Amino acid sequence: MQQRSERTRARLVGAAGELFDRHGYAQASLGDISRIAGVSKGALYFHFESKQELATAVQETGCRLLEETVLALCREGRPALQTLIDTTHALAVWASTDPIVRAAFRLGRERAGGDRPVLNYHLVCSATAGRLLGRAAEEGALRPDVTEDAARTLVAGMVAGIEAAAWSGAPYPEIAAQLGQSWELVLRAVAEEHARRGLRTAPPAARRPEPVAG
Repeated sequence: MQQRSERTRARLVGAAGELFDRHGYAQASLGDISRIAGVSKGALYFHFESKQELATAVQETGCRLLEETVLALCREGRPALQTLIDTTHALAVWASTDPIVRAAFRLGRERAGGDRPVLNYHLVCSATAGRLLGRAAEEGALRPDVTEDAARTLVAGMVAGIEAAAWSGAPYPEIAAQLGQSWELVLRAVAEEHARRGLRTAPPAARRPEPVAG
């Protein structure tokens, strides 16, 4: 019974993410969400009392995906800068293809400034990047004349650029290529030369787009 309930909740969050991504918070209706999820309105209200709760669940799901991905990358034991580069490439994939993450970004923009506090996915991503930059500084990877705040500002701009490019409809291969080129520039600006050696700025092999068969 519990597994069935969890599956129903996951379907509702997925359907909500799809509609929030496609139409925005205001235009997405609970009726459409329950229909796309394939559950009754009563089942929806059993799990979520309001659209507000559904939107929060979508944003929290995006945050968990980010957190779990960073933890998995950290367990690989690579330098913090490589973990940060790979995290931004994961964001590029999600911003291009994952309705939950795309909706999390959009909800943070659309619902900001309301009566209730909301998650801002961009700020969550930037804070995560800041923590990884802090680790990079502890590893001696950042140049002494570069403050962590300045490095965070550069990376926050890259995250914003990923979101904006995906939102404008740029294809993933283009976003990934631009992100790799941006990292080449940023690393030259903020990283010690010894720390740059061996770092990969392109997407991990598993995330690179497969070539189209001719």
